[in-house]
Amino acid sequence: MVLSRSTWVWLLSGLGLAALSQYMQWVGGIYGAVAPYSVPLADLAVFGILGGTVAAGLSARNWWQQAHQPQNAPAQGHKPLRRVKLTPDQVQSDLEDADRLIQKLQDDISRRALRAKIQEIDQRLSQQELHLVVFGTSSAGKTSLINALMGQPVGETAPTLGTTRQGSVHTYQLAGLSSPISLTDTPGLLAIGGAGEAEARLLAQKADLLILVVAGDLLASEYAELIELAQLGKQAILALNKTDQMLPEDVETILAHLRQRTAAVIPPEQVVAIAADPEPLKVRYCFEDGSLQETWEPQSPDTANLIHEIAHLLQQKGSHLRLANALLQTQNLAEAAQTALQEERTQRGRQIVERMQWATAAALAVTPMPALDVVAGVAIQARMIGELHQVFDRRITLKRAQQAAQSLAQILVQLGGMELATQALGSFLKASPLALMGIPLQAVSGAYLTRVAGLSYLEWLRSGDPWQEEILQERVKQQLHNHRPLAFLTQLARQARSS
Repeated sequence: MVLSRSTWVWLLSGLGLAALSQYMQWVGGIYGAVAPYSVPLADLAVFGILGGTVAAGLSARNWWQQAHQPQNAPAQGHKPLRRVKLTPDQVQSDLEDADRLIQKLQDDISRRALRAKIQEIDQRLSQQELHLVVFGTSSAGKTSLINALMGQPVGETAPTLGTTRQGSVHTYQLAGLSSPISLTDTPGLLAIGGAGEAEARLLAQKADLLILVVAGDLLASEYAELIELAQLGKQAILALNKTDQMLPEDVETILAHLRQRTAAVIPPEQVVAIAADPEPLKVRYCFEDGSLQETWEPQSPDTANLIHEIAHLLQQKGSHLRLANALLQTQNLAEAAQTALQEERTQRGRQIVERMQWATAAALAVTPMPALDVVAGVAIQARMIGELHQVFDRRITLKRAQQAAQSLAQILVQLGGMELATQALGSFLKASPLALMGIPLQAVSGAYLTRVAGLSYLEWLRSGDPWQEEILQERVKQQLHNHRPLAFLTQLARQARSS
């Protein structure tokens, strides 16, 4: 008999109460034995027993937690990103792998565009340039910060949203650092229109180091962007701007809150307060004759804390940040090349299938034979499979290609593809111009079944799945559903009329 969960709870609760009752009786017995001689001594004995029991329970709980805690479990609170030691040779090796993948593309335009990006990454590695990107919502003060760091106005600022329409790059010199630095301003998030926002994200993803500028607490959109970039391995400094417009105690409160919210991705020392473009200060002058004059005096930007953190990070981790970013860009480039290559191979594969379906129709029009023999045994099917393998750089022997063609034929028979094709195509041909051309039913059926078999095999090659009859059967079933015989015949009739 298997007891239910609730039964176990009641059973264990009853046992616990019984044990507690026995324990209290035992403690009471000790108290009763000692109390006739000395009540204080009896009280002390009881307190000692109870205290020892509590201490033993806490020790047992701690032991249990330590024994069942996974090794190397991350501590609560700040979880620093794992740093992997990289070398230029490792990144260069990945660049060469990506370049070899790109060279497989037949489309000259795509190949040239992707190779240009390879050369851009390689050039940045050779120049040892560090790329800083200023990122944040519109009118948080990004351009003002760029102007403050550069020591002169290099970008337009305004209180309206979306003043910066596109990214702009500036050469920044940091004292004590020999590596060249490019400082990029970005369009703001939440700006009017999505093009600038998309460009800002793209520029942020290419950064070695991010400077996220906020004018208060983090918005939900800012926090989401920060987490997404951190998951890509990006390190960031969070700069609370416009602190000249806040009370000192409010600045400290906001900084503490920002550090708490971002503790999982940004160390607390990398959350700093700045005033990139302080408002003018009202000054009153008193003259000897007793007259007064008020004027507004401009204030110097306060970016010392930010510059200190930038210098510290780049001096300590600059090489790692640069290599890690180059590796990430290389991986993204390789994925883009793989996607383009996959699409190109699929397109070439479809052309092979279409050519082979007409080859099947032509062969059967001259020498009609049962449809089963067409799909299972003729050399056209094995040749189609062999050519598809060549497109996808996967070797296959003629014998294995023939076996694959036979497997496809058996699956088509099991799924009723033969009957579906002959019935639908036979009724259609009675009223079709193709009937006047003398094309036999076997030829059209063979073309249709070759198309279904070829596209099914093409989808299996694309997926990279292991060879299993069940997987191939699902592919064939899907193609039979997607490519109805009547739709195929309609396309065939249109081509017949136009020829």
